[in-house]
Amino acid sequence: MIQPRTGPIQARTAARSTYLVLRQVALAILFGIVLPTTALAQDLRFIPLPPPASPRDLLYNPISNKVYTANTPQTGAPSAESVTIINGATSTVITTLPVAAGPRDFCHNTQNNKVYVANYFADSVTVIDGVTDQILAVIPVGDGPRALAYNSQNNRIYCANEFSGNVTVIDGVTNAVSATVPVGSTPRVICYNPVSNKVYVPNAGSQTVSIINGSTNTVLATVPVGNVPRGILFNPQNNRVYCSNYGSDTVSIIDGVTNAVIATVPVGDGPTAMGHNPLGNKVYVSNVGAPGPNTPAACTVSVISGDTNAVVKTLTAGDEPTAFVFSSNDNTMYWINEWSHTVAVVDAATDVQVRTISLGTPPIQPVDMCYNPINGIVYTANRLTLNIGVITTGASAVDVDGNGVTDIDDLYRLNQQTIDVNADGVANAEDISSLERYLRKDESAGMPAEQR
Repeated sequence: MIQPRTGPIQARTAARSTYLVLRQVALAILFGIVLPTTALAQDLRFIPLPPPASPRDLLYNPISNKVYTANTPQTGAPSAESVTIINGATSTVITTLPVAAGPRDFCHNTQNNKVYVANYFADSVTVIDGVTDQILAVIPVGDGPRALAYNSQNNRIYCANEFSGNVTVIDGVTNAVSATVPVGSTPRVICYNPVSNKVYVPNAGSQTVSIINGSTNTVLATVPVGNVPRGILFNPQNNRVYCSNYGSDTVSIIDGVTNAVIATVPVGDGPTAMGHNPLGNKVYVSNVGAPGPNTPAACTVSVISGDTNAVVKTLTAGDEPTAFVFSSNDNTMYWINEWSHTVAVVDAATDVQVRTISLGTPPIQPVDMCYNPINGIVYTANRLTLNIGVITTGASAVDVDGNGVTDIDDLYRLNQQTIDVNADGVANAEDISSLERYLRKDESAGMPAEQR
């Protein structure tokens, strides 16, 4: 009895047959319809928050796979500050906890699985159990707690208090205040360097950065930087800390060992937020101009090399890029454009923007974002629509229907929606060619090299 033949030739025949069918469908669709001209986005959906919860800050808890959103009311809305907790696997709301006035920033204690939120107008920090979702404590701190950082080596939480010019240190086990460290004027942001066990606090009113020893809770150095230091970021690839100087249009780079400024890098107008791109060791800096919409309408993002301390590229952004995340799921950088109501998607290896995702009909005002690496999801805090945007990363540009497979259904979907497959800004025959090239790649995968 002759057995059916299997192997590379049969795989090639089957793939070729599928490819020819898909090509025929593609050409029929192409010449039968007129394709509009908007780019395909990744899968996008929304999680509504309980009114009048207006999300301001986000945090991802990798231990419990949960997302936390700090909600503060908009002007004229009822006073209802809260924290909403979202299941990262199902993208559903678990609970909403009432907290004190002005929840502003989060940090996560990875040793004890606790979440901390700074209550800006109540001069306190709320501690939430990462497992039970219950409030464990409310800790009095300084005046205007604005930002938090977690010291993983000593299991401590550091809270920058904007109006009292100091940093409150909280014990991660007991929830008690263990120290209060004087710094400069108007500390509004903070970051932790786990390599050197140091905490960095830019003082917006003093044009300095205070560097705190994570073991002794004393100030090691006060480093002069530019005018109105507004952002701070640690780069684990080179043990350097980056401080964006809003009033000087520069970024100061501080050596994590010596505490010295080793470079001052000119960037665009009004540098503020920063994000680390581990592919190629780069730092993204948002240049927002003046705060608020249309000031200017088109901003920029400077890309600084972590190796050379120089700007290697300047990207065009929307109106006020305000937060960044890196997605390891698809090796992509994402940022939000607050007043363009969009999300930029950038290839992390080439620093080329590949698409822009609209979050809907304005006004939306996305103000923060975070990344869930377990489920490959980017979240956006949409202030004016009272919801959280959920973007599933890694959707291929040729996977039209987003079901994880490129097949004949994707080409049928071309007849139902706008598809700019190759993200060149125009939906045309080149997009069909992109699908064809993808299918040829699949076809050749099952062939011996000499037959490809």
